[in-house]
Amino acid sequence: MEKKIISNLFQDGGAIVTQKINSKIQDLSYSKVVSLFEKTGLILFKKFNIKPEKLTDITDRFTETYAVDAIRRKVRFNKKPIRNVDEGVKEVLLHSEASFAPAWPELIWFYCNVPPQNGGATILCDGVKLWNVLSVETKNFFLQNPMRFELEIPIGEKKKNKGKRPWLLNSVGAGNGYIDWDTGIFHVVLLKFAVHEGRISGNLCFANDILPGLDTEPQLIKRSMADGKEIPKNILSEIETKANKLTYEHKWEKGDLLMIDNKRFMHGRRAFKKGDPRDIVILQTAKASFGYGSTTRSKIN
Repeated sequence: MEKKIISNLFQDGGAIVTQKINSKIQDLSYSKVVSLFEKTGLILFKKFNIKPEKLTDITDRFTETYAVDAIRRKVRFNKKPIRNVDEGVKEVLLHSEASFAPAWPELIWFYCNVPPQNGGATILCDGVKLWNVLSVETKNFFLQNPMRFELEIPIGEKKKNKGKRPWLLNSVGAGNGYIDWDTGIFHVVLLKFAVHEGRISGNLCFANDILPGLDTEPQLIKRSMADGKEIPKNILSEIETKANKLTYEHKWEKGDLLMIDNKRFMHGRRAFKKGDPRDIVILQTAKASFGYGSTTRSKIN
């Protein structure tokens, strides 16, 4: 397995894995890929001549269950786990995919079917390195104060004249859940911390959905701290400034496949022009086929 680092902006550099002569991505050692991924949090598989309709043959190896993606994202290549990324050409600020939701994917995958001609790079920021550079005051704030997310999630089904029904979501931090059958909308409030433990013992990751505007995520209705107050402006300014300094731009080439630790890395995109052929698809692994920290913790004989 030939590999090199992606960028020194990341705590462990990330990893680019390239094809050896006559090798296929399926030939890569499962254990070596898992070990590399848990250490770096980000792998770019390059020049493997991956066919898009065969993507799940690759991702299935590392997936126990896939996340249920938003209804708004269309299925691609007749494979339910493969979806379009969100539409639009505007810049999308750094965030961790569905980190505000009850089901927060452990891994996400991006595949480039058609690279953009101008702009449209995917931006990446390592939440471990970002956390390490934040001030003591900001760290204390997020270690002690969870965030509050109010969601309205379409369930794809309506039952007229059935009204509202309380619905318990069996997830820590979730409450006030109910389904409005007349509208086909599930309402719920979640409390979540913006920082959490990573796959490597002792590492905390600042990966969340703080920076993007609410207009970028239709399911997210309100966002605040648990007490209902907004994030202090000086703290938000610090996060934006330091995240920008640690942001890497991935310029896509056809066939690129990114495997991302969604609970460590935040991602977004640069703007691009309307009509650009940019075609990137996403897959979301709800639970990986390997344990959290399975290769980074010391074994006792």
